[in-house]
Amino acid sequence: MVINHQLNASYMCYKYLPITIFLVLFFSGPAISDCPDIPDIKIADSFGVKICAMPDVDQKYLEHAKKVMDGLIDYNDDGIVDNQPAIDRVISTGSVYAVFRNGRGERTFDDVFWSEEVYDEFMPIFDAKGWNCEKDDQDRCMHAVESKYGNFLAVFTNEMNMSGSGWDPTIEEGLHLITHMGYAQAYPDIFGQNKDSYIAKLMDIARGGYFEKARRKYPHGAYYTYDDRSCTYSCQVTEFTYWAITSLRGQQEGRAKDIKEEWQLSDPEKMREKAPDLVELLSDEKYGIYY
Repeated sequence: MVINHQLNASYMCYKYLPITIFLVLFFSGPAISDCPDIPDIKIADSFGVKICAMPDVDQKYLEHAKKVMDGLIDYNDDGIVDNQPAIDRVISTGSVYAVFRNGRGERTFDDVFWSEEVYDEFMPIFDAKGWNCEKDDQDRCMHAVESKYGNFLAVFTNEMNMSGSGWDPTIEEGLHLITHMGYAQAYPDIFGQNKDSYIAKLMDIARGGYFEKARRKYPHGAYYTYDDRSCTYSCQVTEFTYWAITSLRGQQEGRAKDIKEEWQLSDPEKMREKAPDLVELLSDEKYGIYY
């Protein structure tokens, strides 16, 4: 899995391969989760979070994305949002989930969100602070902008697994939206994507130490060994949180060989044995992370 960060005018792109996540800055009035004004765009709603599919995306993919998002927001299926403060943050920042069929749709969607006003607003501030948004200060620049203007995450139709068996990347992208723009925003001291948060300290334990950049090799005994150096510290926290939640939910069982280069606690039993403090955090009822 690869991640590339870029701050170019008002556009930021996080690209994970084989899965693609696009974080795009909104420039609008009071932010709500809403799809862009594109003719014939398809829209679904999941507890207030909008799912946006480009016009050439078949309806079945939009419905699948909504079903996945419904299951992530209301994992225990009681009809109530598992963690309302987190979802409120996703909505209030104007963040959405997008579905594309191809690169053309992606570019069209991007163009709607391209805002020179955001660039004009933030770049003088970043310059005055001496931040280099293309290198060492990527996380700080991104956090400053997305906390005000939100982002969208996207999955392509050819990545989606609607068979009901095996892993579905749609889950990963939806969970990234919820943790990155929900939990990290609502509980910055606990789930914040910086080295001072509690989840980050647990990640450092999982990797055998604090490493601002991903390493090619980690100390013996590390069980989270993400080695793509283009992934910033914030990115590493996002991935760590995703692996932890899905493994505790049993969603990574049977994938141990496929994911061993990055994550070694592929089932709940291994989680409880090797990462009891992490399990304790994710089991705290106040956070509504059911499994």
